[in-house]
Parts: sequence; structure tokens; C-alpha cells
Amino acid sequence: MDKFEVKLDQAARAAWMSYVGGLTQDEIASQLGVSRPGVQRLLAFARQEGLVKVHIDHPISSCMTLGHTLREHFGLTFCDVVPAETASSENATHYLGVAGAERIGKLVERSEPLTLSLGSGRSVRAAVEALDRTERPQHRFVSLVGNVARDGSANRYDAVMLLADKTGGERFLLPAPVVAESIDEKNAMLSQRLFQAIANVARTSEAAFIGVGRIDRQATLFQDHFISERELDELLGLEAVGELLGWPLNSQGEVIDCSITRRVTSLPLEHFGKHLMVAIAGGYDKALGIHAALKGGWLKGLITDEVAARRIVERLTSRQA
Repeated sequence: MDKFEVKLDQAARAAWMSYVGGLTQDEIASQLGVSRPGVQRLLAFARQEGLVKVHIDHPISSCMTLGHTLREHFGLTFCDVVPAETASSENATHYLGVAGAERIGKLVERSEPLTLSLGSGRSVRAAVEALDRTERPQHRFVSLVGNVARDGSANRYDAVMLLADKTGGERFLLPAPVVAESIDEKNAMLSQRLFQAIANVARTSEAAFIGVGRIDRQATLFQDHFISERELDELLGLEAVGELLGWPLNSQGEVIDCSITRRVTSLPLEHFGKHLMVAIAGGYDKALGIHAALKGGWLKGLITDEVAARRIVERLTSRQA
């Protein structure tokens, strides 16, 4: 997506908020993270490009409607919904990456020192890949998920190193597997001074951008050897629908108490209550996990695609009927 298309999408968002959502220019500015004059320029650009007629003639319009519904229902700070082609998951990841880069970029571009936490996952990695390089050596970036699998291989979707390379910022990696072999091993890791130092950095972060994992045979946790087949079967038997930072959730968004959660090395989700916790995830198969994360109140922001958003909204509508 080039700069013109990004501007066109922003203009469509501003036009939807103004002409359909009925928001003031100050409210639009707050939602989009731009100035009030910036909103005026976007609205003028939308009219110039013919987006504003009797309706907004742009695919982003339906995405805005879905995003507005989710934001209002779950009390989110923002909810960005990107277009998606159901036949191509790669395109969906690209669009999620572009939208995620916009949100991360607004934080990273600041001159004052920033501590930013990142989970892992294909979409989080894509968001960092879509960011422009900018010198921000004053920033700190910390991983929220262990970056080592049980077979010793590295997490292929880790984004902290890449973001630090693009900015010159400090990097902090969690030197642990997502799930320890035993409770004793977990306790030994958590008691290490190095582990505690990195956890303390994570606790000071202003925002966290994370993925949402599915729980099935295609789950990243399973495919990348962070959990065994026996452990996957245990989660499936307990009706887990998704995971955040390795913590499995049921359909109500509650962390499932099981042998696996007692060995997860990530910081407990409760520790991020004051942070801007943002999920970047989409696709039909992840909709249940995203919905669970929203119902559990773990998220303050969401970047998803229209396939997942529509499935979640349909579930909300069917239960209200």
C-alpha cells in the first residue's frame, strides 16, 4: 500500500466518522491521532477524490461500521478494521501490518523516551516490517513472550529485534520458552535476576502490541513446538478458543486454570491493566479467540480485518435477537 492509498484510507475513515458517525472534528482528530486542521484536510481530500456522495464510495466504509460497533460494545480506545480478501490470508496479514504500523509509528515517532512491549505473531511482525526506519535510540522495546522453543529454535515471529534495528533503540528479550517443562523450572527462571529485570522493564511500558493465537492443530504454539500434542489436546479438551501471550482463554475470556497455565512464563495478563494493550489479529479462524480477548476485557485497542470483525459482530447480533 503506497502513501496515496494510505491517505485515501485515512480520508475515508475521517469521512465516515464525520458524515455517518456524526463525530465532531475534535473527536475525529482524537480517534485518528491527527490535528484538527489535519481532519479538515482529510475531509477535503475525501470530497476531492469523490469518496463522499450519498454514501461513502469506498470499501473502508463497511470496515468503519464494524469497527464502530466493536469499539462501542467493548469500550475500546480504538478499533481499526481493514479490508480482507477471504481467499488470501497473506493479503490480510499485509493489511493488518500496514494498519498496525500506523498505530505503532505514532508512538515510535515521538521524541520523548518510550518503552513499548511486543508480543509475537505473524501480524505483529508484519506491522514492524511495514514501519519506516527512524532514529530513536532513546526508546526501549521489550518482548512479552519467551523467544525459545523447547527444541532450542528461536521464535520466528519475534519483532523486538527488528524494531530495535529500525530505530536504534534498546532491546530486551525474554530468555525463556513460552511454557516451561515443569513448575520448578518456571520458578527457577522467574527467580533469575535477568528475568526479573526484563519483567520490570515490561511493567513500565506505555503500550503493548500483541497477537491472538488460535487453539487447534494449526496453532502457532503447537506448530512451532512451544507446546506438545498432549498439551494441545489438554487445551482442546478444556474448550480453549484462543491465547494471549501463551495464556489460554475460554469463550468467556477467562484464563483457563490447567497444567499448562501453571507453567507459562509470560507476565500474567492482569499486570497490563493500566497499559494500552492492543491486539493485531484477523481471519475467520481467529475470530473466536479475538472475541474471547474482548469479552475478558484484556484489550483496550484492536486492529483486525473485516472477516474476523463480521464474525464477532454476527455473534453479538445473534445473542441479542
